[in-house]
Amino acid sequence: MGNKRIFFIFLLAFFSVTGVVYPEDAGAQLPNVCVSGIMYDAQSSLAVVNGEPVKPGEEINGIKVVKISESAVSFEYKGQSFEKRIGDNCITSPFLYKQTSQITKIINRPHSSQVSARARRANSRISIFHYENLFMFVLLIVAILFYVYNSLCLQKIAAKTNTPFGWFAWLPILNVFLILMIANKSFWWLILLLIPLVNLACIIIIWMEIAKRRNKPAWLGLLMMLPVANFLVIGYLAFSG
Repeated sequence: MGNKRIFFIFLLAFFSVTGVVYPEDAGAQLPNVCVSGIMYDAQSSLAVVNGEPVKPGEEINGIKVVKISESAVSFEYKGQSFEKRIGDNCITSPFLYKQTSQITKIINRPHSSQVSARARRANSRISIFHYENLFMFVLLIVAILFYVYNSLCLQKIAAKTNTPFGWFAWLPILNVFLILMIANKSFWWLILLLIPLVNLACIIIIWMEIAKRRNKPAWLGLLMMLPVANFLVIGYLAFSG
């Protein structure tokens, strides 16, 4: 009798560890379901369940999809109803679950034209978002490189004209004071630099004075108003002999 009891306990433990389902009258064990994405529409919705796109009424591994809401999916399994929200029991975050690939699967699967159009628009928005991020990242890198180059050139010009506080070149606003100091202009010129149109003439005059201090032709100051040319001129004034 004792051996039978030990065998029964061992068998029960084995069923628990291996995940063997008890008879239905004891209550079926709910399966592990991962809802990694939802495309909600009042008329026709889609959900990505265990990596597969499904819609209400469809089954996946014996699990029936009953209803899809904006943030959760209702299921039915062996007479039991349960609900899973996005990300529940998922190994990875739903936003890291290859969202683009999921939408591509949904588009290729036969659904209504309305849902396919919504999926294509969503896929298009994702692509545009990625391209916009890439463009902004490249633009940021270019801006940083330009700022470093401009600051380095200004510091070199200050050193070659024996102007103190060359490190002002690396700080916003202070670099404007340094430019006026190199050109031997009063700080009152800051007011002129704030006046539209007048500031353009002031910039030309200031850089003409800087060119003279570097023993270069004064007309180089005119080129500081031209894109690309000003980039080359400041480098020439900084690194030429």
